[in-house]
Amino acid sequence: MTTDNKAARYCEDIRLRMDGLFEEEEIAVQFTREFMALYTNGPAGGGGVSTGWKKEIILEKELVRREDVQWGITAMGVITSSAHTASLHRTMGASISPSIPQDEDTFKEPQLYSSPAPSGTKVPLYNIAHSRAGDKGNDLNFSIIPHFPPDIERIKTFITPDWVKEALSPLLNYTSFPSPTDIEQRNKWIAENVKVEIYEVRGIRSLNVVVRDILDGGVNCSRRIDRHGKTISDLILSQHVLLPP
Repeated sequence: MTTDNKAARYCEDIRLRMDGLFEEEEIAVQFTREFMALYTNGPAGGGGVSTGWKKEIILEKELVRREDVQWGITAMGVITSSAHTASLHRTMGASISPSIPQDEDTFKEPQLYSSPAPSGTKVPLYNIAHSRAGDKGNDLNFSIIPHFPPDIERIKTFITPDWVKEALSPLLNYTSFPSPTDIEQRNKWIAENVKVEIYEVRGIRSLNVVVRDILDGGVNCSRRIDRHGKTISDLILSQHVLLPP
């Protein structure tokens, strides 16, 4: 079966149903696993196969003995002598069972950003902020959370709908080496079909970006292997940006 690229874009779901006779259930399960491996081991973005067979998971409640529980408390505090310096204080609670020796070198103070990001030089966005991303159908959403919260005002100056469309546009290339004509057609399709919505989350000083109709639908499996979701945040954070003063 062959189809053109335009028709393939609007084909959001392909289902394959197979029937067979097996002497044992284990043989049928093994067959579905091998068939799924043939599909999911293909090129990146291939999606996954919903086999219709669900593994039974049994949940049980069990009481854990008090002496088998190890616990600890971690707290962050600001030293009064310096408002820009923070220290990590860790207090271990008493345990009934013998204590397990801990290597003090494994406990490191977290990296804190107490100064704004530099301006005037292009740097990867991941030097300035971190991100989380997810997807629903053909829609993508991701957040931009600056390491230094006041930097959100400067980040807002370049995180625009046009900037987002340009950053995500390579996802819609039909080939790794698009021609000028391919790029022109891609940009035209984005302008006509893709919508970007940017919301400011003032409570945590971050931006939430929603991109409509940028993805290709995925498949009917919540644990699918495809390009959606978390990998998009890496694409955004790899963009080089220039912060204003």
